[in-house]
Amino acid sequence: MAESAVSRSHPLDTMLAVSDVVQSERLAQLYTRVLELDSPTVEELAEGLESSTTTVYEDVKHLVDIGLIKRVTDTQPHRYRARQVDMTIQAGGETFQITPTLLVALAESQSNENLRLYIDRHGVSGLATAIEYARAYTQSKMNARIMAREQEIPVLEAETILQELQEIILETEPDISPSLDIEELDADVDERMDG
Repeated sequence: MAESAVSRSHPLDTMLAVSDVVQSERLAQLYTRVLELDSPTVEELAEGLESSTTTVYEDVKHLVDIGLIKRVTDTQPHRYRARQVDMTIQAGGETFQITPTLLVALAESQSNENLRLYIDRHGVSGLATAIEYARAYTQSKMNARIMAREQEIPVLEAETILQELQEIILETEPDISPSLDIEELDADVDERMDG
């Protein structure tokens, strides 16, 4: 699993490093691939990406230099592991959490039309906010109607992004598991049967 974020650097260095990845879909995809494959070589990373092996080498070197991945072997071919990113940013009275889930969602937005559309409409900060709602949604503590009302978006848009992000959360945050409220489900079934 990924290890603790950029351990020897100042928090500002970490923020700037994460900013690099947030602004580059290619770097976000590479970080995501390192997370998925656990400790891949550059060649293994290049197999799943549209970039040339040379570009992947350069990008891996950049991610190592900024501290988001680290080399875990001394012998060739080198293997790499992602460092766990967990930052909280406060801006304009709002708090945003930057985690691997956000970076994976950004990477997947290149091939996922629903994620791309959501980012186009609400920006990366909107996506970060949606991830917070999706965590609660995954744990049955939130629903699309509440998110739609609080974020002033259509219910269908909220439901769509919550479902897309739930899949990512379940992959990237293994300690979060869907929880079902059996009593709530029973009440829902009873209501439908009576109606």
